[in-house]
Amino acid sequence: MNNKKNIALIGVGRWGKNHLKTLSSIKEVDKIFVVDSNPNFDHQILSNYKNIVFFEDLNDLFIKNYDINGAIIATPPQTHYKIAKKCLLNNIHILIEKPVVETVSELDELNHIAKKNNNLIMAGHILLYHSAVKKIKEIIDQDVIGEIKFIHSQRLNFGVVRNDVDVFLSLAPHDISLVQFFLNNKKHISMSSNRSNFSKSLHDDYSSTLLKYDKDVSAQIDVGWFYPTKIQTLKIIGSKKIIIFDDVSKIIKIIDMRINKNLQHFNNGEDVVEFNKSELPLTCEIKSFLSYFNAPDDCITGYNHTRSVIKIFEEYYKK
Repeated sequence: MNNKKNIALIGVGRWGKNHLKTLSSIKEVDKIFVVDSNPNFDHQILSNYKNIVFFEDLNDLFIKNYDINGAIIATPPQTHYKIAKKCLLNNIHILIEKPVVETVSELDELNHIAKKNNNLIMAGHILLYHSAVKKIKEIIDQDVIGEIKFIHSQRLNFGVVRNDVDVFLSLAPHDISLVQFFLNNKKHISMSSNRSNFSKSLHDDYSSTLLKYDKDVSAQIDVGWFYPTKIQTLKIIGSKKIIIFDDVSKIIKIIDMRINKNLQHFNNGEDVVEFNKSELPLTCEIKSFLSYFNAPDDCITGYNHTRSVIKIFEEYYKK
């Protein structure tokens, strides 16, 4: 019995190429149907892979009536909703790259369609499939650090400056997905943000956003693409201990540091936590995508999680 899956990859741009390379390396994947409407698409890219069927138009793919189990949508953000809807109407599970769709109402409509055939809607929030993040969630769930009080996520670099979107829409989905994951998709009660533009981009280069939740829990997200040093750090301050993850040096630390009710400071040192560094997050994400076909509700970046993330974006852009 052949349990391999046929997957459509829609969009083979900078990140889509990584999906193609990863899909071709996963033994559970049989045929890959590549769709890209860019008239300048370099077909030479496909020559390195087997079992590839190419289409310039998504409608042509559906007309052929191939047996397609899932689709990965890696096209520009403004096209996601329309393409996702077509895939779901053809009874295909979908993984949509971030940002998934532009509004909660679009996501709700897609979910309504997906429910009819028990199809999966999965967000490409890749960091939730990072082995370090999995390890951190285990530590939190084991009550090692106590109750979460504050999360600080920083994603700063002298990186690609874009003119089609601002820095928040480009980078912050990673960090918002992390915050919502660690807080079990809790709804925020307030938001404030500071934004700056100091390059020649039409959009913000730097954003610092503070989210507040009930029980005096808060999270700060700093993102910037015009910054002199590369910083990708996550700090989670708990009532017992603190977790720090540096994604540049690939180190997780647990620090036994706290302040008691008398405002006395205690620092009993730190421990380095080992985690699996052998599997790339994208490989883990795609393997998880395939595994969720039979149980869409088990997906950690499924509808409920994605909805909580999009709600934050909707509020951010209303301000």
